[in-house]
Amino acid sequence: MGTFPNFSNIIGYAQEKLVGRKNSPYAISKLNAWVRVTSGVSSETADGLTIVSNPNFKLFAAAGISSIYGNDKQSGTIGKTWKGAAVNPSVGQGYRPSPIIESIEIDEGAGNLSRKANFQIKCFSKEQMELVTQYFQEPGFSIFLEWGWNTDDGVKGIVKELTADAISNFNNFTNVNERRALGKGEYDNYLGFITGGGLTTEGDTWTVGVNCTGFTELPSYLVNGDNAGAKKEEKPKPESDYSNLSGKYLDLGKKRWMFCFNALPSSRKTPEIKSLESKNDFSLSKVPIANIVNYINFDPRIADKVNKNADGTMLSRFFNVGGGTQTDSEGNSKRIEIVPGTPLTDENKFIRFGTLMRIINQRELKSLKLGSNNNVSMILHSSDCVCSAFKNMFSTDKSKLFIPNKAVPKFDFIAARNSEERLNAIPEKTTDCSIDGKNGLNIAFPYEGDIISGSIQNGPAANHSVDFSNTLKKDAGTWGLLDDLYVNFDFAARILDSTNITIKDAVYQILNGMSSAVNDLWNFQILETQATNTIEIDGVKIKKGDSIVSIKEVNFTPKGEPPEVFKFSLLGTDSIFKDASLKLDISGAKMNQVIGSRLNIKSNKETQPNVGRLNAIGLKDKILYEVYRKAEEADNTKDESEKNETEVEQLKEANFLNFIGKLGQYPKVHIRNFKRFKSDTVINGSFDVNKTLYVASYDDKQLLKLAKGDIKSYSDMSPLLPIEFTFTIHGISGIKRGDKFGVIGIPKKYDGGFFQVLGVKHTIQGMEWTTEVTGGYRNTKGF
Repeated sequence: MGTFPNFSNIIGYAQEKLVGRKNSPYAISKLNAWVRVTSGVSSETADGLTIVSNPNFKLFAAAGISSIYGNDKQSGTIGKTWKGAAVNPSVGQGYRPSPIIESIEIDEGAGNLSRKANFQIKCFSKEQMELVTQYFQEPGFSIFLEWGWNTDDGVKGIVKELTADAISNFNNFTNVNERRALGKGEYDNYLGFITGGGLTTEGDTWTVGVNCTGFTELPSYLVNGDNAGAKKEEKPKPESDYSNLSGKYLDLGKKRWMFCFNALPSSRKTPEIKSLESKNDFSLSKVPIANIVNYINFDPRIADKVNKNADGTMLSRFFNVGGGTQTDSEGNSKRIEIVPGTPLTDENKFIRFGTLMRIINQRELKSLKLGSNNNVSMILHSSDCVCSAFKNMFSTDKSKLFIPNKAVPKFDFIAARNSEERLNAIPEKTTDCSIDGKNGLNIAFPYEGDIISGSIQNGPAANHSVDFSNTLKKDAGTWGLLDDLYVNFDFAARILDSTNITIKDAVYQILNGMSSAVNDLWNFQILETQATNTIEIDGVKIKKGDSIVSIKEVNFTPKGEPPEVFKFSLLGTDSIFKDASLKLDISGAKMNQVIGSRLNIKSNKETQPNVGRLNAIGLKDKILYEVYRKAEEADNTKDESEKNETEVEQLKEANFLNFIGKLGQYPKVHIRNFKRFKSDTVINGSFDVNKTLYVASYDDKQLLKLAKGDIKSYSDMSPLLPIEFTFTIHGISGIKRGDKFGVIGIPKKYDGGFFQVLGVKHTIQGMEWTTEVTGGYRNTKGF
């Protein structure tokens, strides 16, 4: 488990071992690996079973471990219980050797929620095999693996007294890292549960295959339909809905929560979720669920009245407030007539993502006991997920996402109504679409504050208790928290109402939909991370260092050039690689996107885009440049026939209808549904649509690209590029996802960046332990 997507350095003891291996082929050649596998299967008389393969008998004897071989009456010992008693087949052939662990593989790779493991145990009789499968092939049962080199350091980390509590402590990565440090990188361990396996035979031998998954991934095995908290035999009752929604003086935040609850899928209308109304703190967020900031357009009567008041009347009158005029970009008061039947808003509604996660996480099963003092959290964490952002960003798809940005481009009704051309440039003026709630709560994305030294500076700190890594720094306006984005409620509810889908897959579908609304700016991954503080959520205690499941946006890059990284040598006597490869792999979709952007003549009349170039940095294609120039000349010399006034007006009307169709607008959260619209905050002066409606979306991906501009304005380094460096070395622990490294001897152009560890795979085959590391490239210069 690592720090990815945040940056970290390869830990000191691992660096020392790596440096010590340079020019030391003789010392490395003497290394032999050992493996110990431990099963949690217990009987009334004995706890667990351990099998050791290829031990250094002298060193292991000092650690309290020995080996037993067969005799003329029975085969070799299967292994030992946790108390050290031998476990033998009661019948079978004599003089058959003890089972051996043929291979073991532990994969902490990109795309895996938690570490995966698989191993093979070779048995030398049918009786051995039958006993081994009892301990190592029961799905859901616990497995604890240890491995290392046959050296003094390699056996120091061994857990001498095996108990359920001692083993369960290794679900906390503070304890894992302490053991790795004790072994100075020559010892490692793994805790998980059985998720599959196989059995093969050859002659009179049997090979038992075992597949394992880390305990952190337990939440992903929960089926979404069983996640509501209600027992299967109990069906949600209709009376669980809120009924009194017409109260004139009902607290507005509570009223919106009631609308939300009533609109949930039936499987989610449970007492546990209904009780969220009385809980004010959850998942590190300090936003009560019955606060108006969580819900946009949940009262359908308000949207209906907006459209009825606007239909066929003057735009400036449809709220019956203010001075009855709208001010254009030049400061002039204007009236705009809405074409009859043109709705200004619709039935789409949005829920704050952090609030949606509270609903998803509220279930009967919130944790599982691991040992007597350890919990496995079943909660999916989103509260510390930092997302990339830029100043004028907006959603292009109201069916998926609304961004509460303070600087959304002001899509001007007046300009749109009087224009013969469709909107093809970002409006200079902006409108504030952040969400103002009660008790000082303000929801905005991006944030106006900086992230400095692990805390939010000058931002909405009152809303969140977020503990960032000290390495994470970001300027104001270039970042925001996932929890403060708003997802289309009906879109999310349809996914949550699906059957035979896991929680993990349901959340991925929601996240991917949200990202699609911003031209796939975000790359959300559900990863295994460490709890940075001891916290208690809904009665479940999570200790600092505990392994938890978190959502991360892996395209996010912190500000500043990273510190000096550990560098490997590709060639020469300093190289410790057994194998190495550099791979550039651009997917078909990405290639099409790059080529399409580069060939877009309208957006490249003067020059070609420089953003994201992989090789020709600072260069341009003169042939394409000439194509652009000639296309521009042809465009400027086109004969335009004169249009009469009727044709001009028809064109304006068509463009205005196109504008209205692309625009997604929704009533601000303070508006109540009385005879006349009123709000908790009085709207003074001339009515302006942008002061009363949020601009939730504008369906134009090209405009969003223009709003984003040049990515180098927002970050000092690139997101992960499709360039990977993979190397294999003699086994070492301590390298983790998120670590940075460089390579001496690869093409010079890669000197302007570094590789970040994406995956680590440990393999023990026979007596050799190898570690394979895959790193993704981030450019820090010339990007």
